[in-house]
Amino acid sequence: MRFYCLLFLFWIGIPVGLYSLGADLYSSPVILSNADIFLMSDTPTSAYYQPAKTSDGISLSHSSLYGFSELNIFNLSTQYRQYSLGSFVLNNDNISDKILYLGYVQHLGNISLGANMRYFHQSVEGYKSLDAFTGNIGTIWENGIFVHGFSYSNFTNTSTKKIEIPSVYKYECMLTPLEKTDFAFSMEKEKHFEMRYSFAVKQVITNMLFINTGFISNPGQFSAGLHIIYNKINIGYGIRSHQYLDFTHSVGLTYKR
Repeated sequence: MRFYCLLFLFWIGIPVGLYSLGADLYSSPVILSNADIFLMSDTPTSAYYQPAKTSDGISLSHSSLYGFSELNIFNLSTQYRQYSLGSFVLNNDNISDKILYLGYVQHLGNISLGANMRYFHQSVEGYKSLDAFTGNIGTIWENGIFVHGFSYSNFTNTSTKKIEIPSVYKYECMLTPLEKTDFAFSMEKEKHFEMRYSFAVKQVITNMLFINTGFISNPGQFSAGLHIIYNKINIGYGIRSHQYLDFTHSVGLTYKR
């Protein structure tokens, strides 16, 4: 009963949505600033993209996509032990859509396996709405100072009303050669696009402050972010450039248990 009440509150209390199926529009400040490398993102939001990733707590963030104030994205995600639940929103005068997801992860020694199911409802003024379910699976395994991750998004490859939700394969690797410095690399392939490469660095400045920087190819994008940790609270700001469009900004608040 408690689970269904929580699900109801996420669905009714938080309007959720997306602008284009398969597009990456929902990044928290941490994810945005480290070039979408989820292994470096210690936030519940990461469970949407990489369901094997765990981070107990609650994350709330707001992004302004490519500098357009009328395209504001909100997300609310929570993860507790093996379960994750989240929702996203992108609404303006013409778009009113919803996304809701539920995930589960299982730990087997140094390997984690996860899966989530997503419900999409896309509504554009003047067109019929679209409802679809998709699935996402992922795994993370540790090997010394290396952490590897693989995810397969939208493996159900849903096609509804001639609109396809594209499948995405992603491999990530994070290296921690120094106590306060992380390096990471990823390769991502969406069905209809060329391979995309990402590089990122996380540097801990003090116990209360760390920064992220990153670069994404295809198209070229640079990202950076500043994050403040106070007790169990993480306040973050991230920014990303774009080869052709304006900056994307994101601010967020995360509470970790």
